[in-house]
Amino acid sequence: MKPQLRRISNRLRVFARTTPAIRTVTVLPPSQSDEGAWVFLTSGLISLAALYVFAFQLYHTPGSVEDRTSGAFSFQVMFRDLPSQEQREFRLMQEGFGEAKRRRAASGQWPEVEPLANAEIPPFAQDIVDKSALAWSRRQQGPIINYIGVPTNGTETPAFLILIQEPPPTGGEDPSLTMGVDEEHQLLPDGKLLHVTYWKRSLSTPPSSGPIIDPAMEGWFQIRVGSPFAIAGTQ
Repeated sequence: MKPQLRRISNRLRVFARTTPAIRTVTVLPPSQSDEGAWVFLTSGLISLAALYVFAFQLYHTPGSVEDRTSGAFSFQVMFRDLPSQEQREFRLMQEGFGEAKRRRAASGQWPEVEPLANAEIPPFAQDIVDKSALAWSRRQQGPIINYIGVPTNGTETPAFLILIQEPPPTGGEDPSLTMGVDEEHQLLPDGKLLHVTYWKRSLSTPPSSGPIIDPAMEGWFQIRVGSPFAIAGTQ
């Protein structure tokens, strides 16, 4: 029996040597640290993008929150926010345009500055109260007419512009189908609408020498009495 027991004992030792021990191993993702970094960066980029979009809409988009708070688009200034001297100049431009329009209705042509100044029509005539000492000139390109006043006493005083757009010979805006007479539209004797706007700009860079077609593109700011948003809301 002893030799038999010895053989069984030997077989058990061999089995014990060939059977691996059981152990527990925790397997971690090989890129765990990289994934954490990407999640952090992605979250940061999303936050920055959201802040950029909000800031762009707030400060750069026409009709944005800032525009609606101030009552004007980014290329416009409200009359109420102008210094008193510029408010006075704006009223003089309105008065001068009224006389120029009357002469245009009588002759069919927009008058030059000299006859208006000789007739003591503001703002074209010299005014001792007017500290800006504007030198006015008339420019025209097709249906676009400019009356431009450039200060002669330095660059601190802004330049001013009356921009007039004649209706086309045939067609044009019908007052019965549009807003009619308002800040930017004046009714002509023939029943057509004339487009007129008032502008200002600093003289850090001189205005162009030719007729100004798109003032906003050249750094001019339109002067408005009423908010364009209020007008849009009534249509």
